[in-house]
Amino acid sequence: MADMKTKPAAKKSAKRRAAAPAAVRGTFTVRDMNRQPQSLLTAAQKLGRVIIRSRSGGNFVLTPEIPAPNKRVQEAEAYCRRLDEMRLKLRSMGFVPPSASDSEKISRMIAGEEP
Repeated sequence: MADMKTKPAAKKSAKRRAAAPAAVRGTFTVRDMNRQPQSLLTAAQKLGRVIIRSRSGGNFVLTPEIPAPNKRVQEAEAYCRRLDEMRLKLRSMGFVPPSASDSEKISRMIAGEEP
């Protein structure tokens, strides 16, 4: 039996808890700005603005720049506004949109299920 070596028992790995989401701070110092710029920028993006306290006691506000919407978004919004204006104009002229049952019947007629 001397030649049989026993293996040490395997260590059980401790289950680690997932890190809880940290609360987003709204006030930082100049030291935080130098050492943790990413957390400062993330907080500014989430909160809309953060305050940075200087060593001399002054406060500075950092706000993220809101990017201008691209041309496609502006065109889509303009198209939706024109559709809304057209619907209002049609309703003012007396147009009554078809009911849900009428819309279903029209769809069946287009599909060729009803004459």
